[in-house]
Amino acid sequence: MSVNIRFRKLKNGSKRPYLDIYHQGKRSKEKIDLIIFHGDKLRKEKIKMIEKIKSLRELELLNNQYDFDGKKKNRIDFIKYWEQFLKDYKGKDIRLIRYSLAKFKDMYGKQRLSLEQLNYEICEQFANYLKDPTNGINGETKYNYFQKFKRVINQLIREGYIVRNPAHGISVKRTRILKKNILVESEIQQLVLTDCDNNLVKRSFLFACYTGLGYAEFKKLKWKHIQNERIMITRAKTGEQIINDLHPFCLSLIGDRGSSDELVFNLPSEVTIAKYLKRWVKKAGITKNISFYCGRHTFACLLLINGANLKTVADCMGHKSTVMTLKYLNYVDQLKTEAISSLPNIIYKE
Repeated sequence: MSVNIRFRKLKNGSKRPYLDIYHQGKRSKEKIDLIIFHGDKLRKEKIKMIEKIKSLRELELLNNQYDFDGKKKNRIDFIKYWEQFLKDYKGKDIRLIRYSLAKFKDMYGKQRLSLEQLNYEICEQFANYLKDPTNGINGETKYNYFQKFKRVINQLIREGYIVRNPAHGISVKRTRILKKNILVESEIQQLVLTDCDNNLVKRSFLFACYTGLGYAEFKKLKWKHIQNERIMITRAKTGEQIINDLHPFCLSLIGDRGSSDELVFNLPSEVTIAKYLKRWVKKAGITKNISFYCGRHTFACLLLINGANLKTVADCMGHKSTVMTLKYLNYVDQLKTEAISSLPNIIYKE
């Protein structure tokens, strides 16, 4: 028995490796889903990976895990396996796995896919299908679907049906999308003009829309944290310090200054706030489902809409990095798209 690494030269000068296997009097070739390009900076890493694949194949043959002619792999239909996996699955994310399978079937377009055919190209094709916006998969959904696809592949590996992951090195990036509602400037103005049954709730929420503070920060916000028209406070969730100038609108909301250790807003419980907020928003004619925390989201989006860059918004929000801030940028981009699509359709004629 022998397993050797060979290379097939491609037209563009790159090389595709394959395994030259001699076993039980038979010789065969097995593709390796890697390409070494001319001047490839990852050449050493790829060679190591190829050698590891060779070692695994040798071990596989020695242990007689599979018939050499691939009969076991040919007997297993990946799509049928995935369907059976769904029947036996008890996790809460079963719906995502089901929808991921449906999208894979749409992409593949055939009834059967043997494990012998489940290769890097098929996995990459599915990833690209999910990334393509014309297929109607947006936000984090494309990432979630591919993760569920890989979970099924990992189960195949655990059960010993395959030893190499055909999706290795393929990824679908997560696109963070803001799921909470935010208020635009006209809606904030409408709230300002609308009476609220609790004036403290009204002032504090509007203050949140222009500072990005959450309920946890309001519970500890004292007058000593406001100096020279600037707010300085530590964010409860991350421990990051927030140091922001206060907009004149904010200064009008806090009224006369109290003693150093006195709370600026002595708020009721979150449940009580939610009741007042819901009635107030409805009275203002706003149909969005607005929570107190939406004030924080609104602040970030207002900054971006009015020209602030991502790093500035991250600092103002008390984020450790701009990763969390990206969801607001995605939301603002979505607003721009919706605004452009809503422009009237003018037909131009000479």
